[in-house]
Amino acid sequence: MSPSKVKLLAHASILIEVDGKKILTDPWFFGTAFNDGWELLPKPDLEAIKCDINDVDIIWISHEHPDHLHFPTLKWIAGFLKKDVEIYLQENNSNKIFKALKKLGYKSFISMPHLNKIDITPNVKLACYAHRHLDSSLAVFVKSNFWLLNINDTELNEHDTEIIRKKFGTPTVLYNQFSIAGSNGVEADLKLDSTSILDKMRQHHESLNAKITIPFASFVRFSRCDNIFINNYSNTVFDAKNLFQESGLQLVFQSIGGDYLEWQDTNEYPFNCTKIDEDGQKFFASEVIDEKDTYNYTIVSTEEVKKEIEQRTCDWKKVTNPLVWKLIKLDPVFFRIIDWGNEVWKVDFAKNTFTRASATKKFDISIASQPLWHAFKTPFGIQTLGVSGRYKFAERFDNVPKKWKKIRILSSLYNAEIYLSISGLFSRQIVAWIWKRRHGLIYQILQQLRRFQGAQ
Repeated sequence: MSPSKVKLLAHASILIEVDGKKILTDPWFFGTAFNDGWELLPKPDLEAIKCDINDVDIIWISHEHPDHLHFPTLKWIAGFLKKDVEIYLQENNSNKIFKALKKLGYKSFISMPHLNKIDITPNVKLACYAHRHLDSSLAVFVKSNFWLLNINDTELNEHDTEIIRKKFGTPTVLYNQFSIAGSNGVEADLKLDSTSILDKMRQHHESLNAKITIPFASFVRFSRCDNIFINNYSNTVFDAKNLFQESGLQLVFQSIGGDYLEWQDTNEYPFNCTKIDEDGQKFFASEVIDEKDTYNYTIVSTEEVKKEIEQRTCDWKKVTNPLVWKLIKLDPVFFRIIDWGNEVWKVDFAKNTFTRASATKKFDISIASQPLWHAFKTPFGIQTLGVSGRYKFAERFDNVPKKWKKIRILSSLYNAEIYLSISGLFSRQIVAWIWKRRHGLIYQILQQLRRFQGAQ
């Protein structure tokens, strides 16, 4: 076999070349993500990328966040990729992503069952570790070696890593996220979040007994005037390097658009590891951050915001069992809308109304009209708001209020087409999906419940 190798193209996009196959992951090469809240940092060389990927065999999509499933990029590359390129995605309870990609011209789709290996050559297998209802990691095996685990955004807990070790063994190299990906709206939590991300990187490396970790999937900047403050809390690759060195672990810098890391033996260190790391240190040390905000802000009218909030609430209620809807008890949320003269507006989910509150009413969330409109306009809008960080809770909140947590959970389930009704939760499709995900799913649910209990 020729050397197995990996090139970092942008953010969470790597190009894997192994045994004559080329695998591209999570392509996002230009434009913005999360309602214009994120920009790539740095911006990649599109002509160089085009040369690198024009003969790709497989595109793997980890999950549907737009920094991983970026439709403008996928539309662009569809124009010059091979017509028989295959799209690999975790097996899910919905095929909506495959349907959307089919409209862009893609024709071949592979659903990856949780923890099952798929042969792509006689020497190479791929496997997916699905996490909750959204994220997934990619495992690559060369002959009998567990070579690479692309963790990206997957919040693997200790039970997840134990399952991976027992099922697959220990990987040679991890590709892992190194910085925060949004805000829960409580600015005081951001420093803790950034520290937690680095600790999680170290824990993944140690618990999986990897030889090296490559930091990636955080090469972005928060780029709008209402979220740019988050950059002050972002980790750098040097923060990750320092933590790993203090722990006696090996983290390797890989330049964006630089040379490939190459392995002759996928069970050992890459033979050009030192050079790649040195080149990466120079690359990131010379990086210049553009702090400009060139976004053209628009003020959305009260009628448009009202329409989307009331329609989305109606949609949620329609697919939820009436008794469950009462038990959930979505309390009213008060928004201070900064481009409406700081007026406070009330969303009453029980009455499905959006009305102006009294001038003395305390607000829960401070936000501009466009992010608020977008949060209810699209099925994934509430989650987009969190990842973009284009909002803040009032200073009286030390934690995210439970009433907002409920809205996030309900919205996330709705987007995943998991509905809180007898027919929704106990359909053959959902039951089969839960059964296939049973390894690890219960601990992932408990992980989320602990977060919910920590809310105010």
